[in-house]
Amino acid sequence: MYMNTGYLNHSHMDFKDKSRPLIVGSCGTYRLSSHPKLPTYRPRGRLDYQIIYITAGCGHFHFDNVDNETIVPAGNIVLYRPKELQKYEYYGEDKTEVYWIHFTGNNVKNILRQYGFPDKERVFQVGTSMEYEQIFKRIIIELQRCQDNYEEMLVLLLRHLLIIFHRELTREHILKNE
Repeated sequence: MYMNTGYLNHSHMDFKDKSRPLIVGSCGTYRLSSHPKLPTYRPRGRLDYQIIYITAGCGHFHFDNVDNETIVPAGNIVLYRPKELQKYEYYGEDKTEVYWIHFTGNNVKNILRQYGFPDKERVFQVGTSMEYEQIFKRIIIELQRCQDNYEEMLVLLLRHLLIIFHRELTREHILKNE
């Protein structure tokens, strides 16, 4: 299994911070090949928001109920909001590769709505793109290096990611209507 992660202030704890509109807490990537299974179970969710981008393979998600399984293939993102049940698994046999980011802030709900993420939806088809991966990798590097103004750069990179996701979601919607 390959893993590369970065954490704000090197803290692995989830947190809620309402001091600014948007704050990136952590970001990372997992690639499974030899590892048989990577499960996550958070019955009470987390305090922050999380986006999971599936770039290869698929993820097995259990929304609202641990018994329901939704298989989410590559080219989709999953959005978790604070305190939502989080139960999902990645399997080595699927050759799953994901990027994830955790974020918080006093304006996250409005920012997500602005970029086309309705309150109740969790899975969004955005396609696969090297541009997404490059932005996630830049966020990870910013969290690892902590250079001048890195917290501001993290917010700009997350907004960049949300904008290009929104463009893809809007493009998909326009194509369906045509």
